[in-house]
Amino acid sequence: MIKCVVVDDEPLAISLLHQYIRQYQGLEMLDGFTDAIESIEYINNNHIDILFLDILMPDITGIEVLKRLNKKPAIIFTSAHRDFAVDGYEMGVADYLLKPFSFNRFKKAVERAVDFIRLKEKDNGDLLPGIFIKSEYKLVKINFQDIIYVESMDDYIRIHLEDSRPAITLMRLKSFIEKLPPADFQRVHRRYIVAVKKINSLGSKKLVLKNGTEIPVGNTYQQIIQAFRNGIKGA
Repeated sequence: MIKCVVVDDEPLAISLLHQYIRQYQGLEMLDGFTDAIESIEYINNNHIDILFLDILMPDITGIEVLKRLNKKPAIIFTSAHRDFAVDGYEMGVADYLLKPFSFNRFKKAVERAVDFIRLKEKDNGDLLPGIFIKSEYKLVKINFQDIIYVESMDDYIRIHLEDSRPAITLMRLKSFIEKLPPADFQRVHRRYIVAVKKINSLGSKKLVLKNGTEIPVGNTYQQIIQAFRNGIKGA
């Protein structure tokens, strides 16, 4: 059985999700909480597979709840507001249910959460460090060592990879670089992050990667490039 918990300050919302969970074979609802702060201790001390989490609640937001969890289950955000969808996907949630939602939409969210759980289980034997992103309606693991550079497209980013076509996901560049190992990646332009080990040569206004791609260097990042250049000279 896939164990579920619901956190929502509206009892009717919890009741509806409880009804949907009972209709979906293989799901079990462990508990529902209208007090988000109270739910944190329970979630941290029990095995939970899927957490249905409201975003706007009186004492604490769902995003803050997520940050306080020691071990994160698959998260399905539930909200009446579209504004937090980007934040949700940037935090690696399985899906975002916009209230009011139907049972069919609920089923699709559960299927995505189950895919997320299976990916994590499969990844337990994968020692390569990386990050999960949502791309083309599914969760994909991107190994850090495969990233050549990352390109901003406003609310989306395009991750250019070795031996694979680029992956596109709904995330801001600023949020993505926070998830990368700082010693291995550097932002060199408002629209670009590069893998340090993939740099072939450096100029004053651009750098060239080992695959031949030229990346512009922003004026505010000139000091960083100078540090790279000094490091190369001293090597």
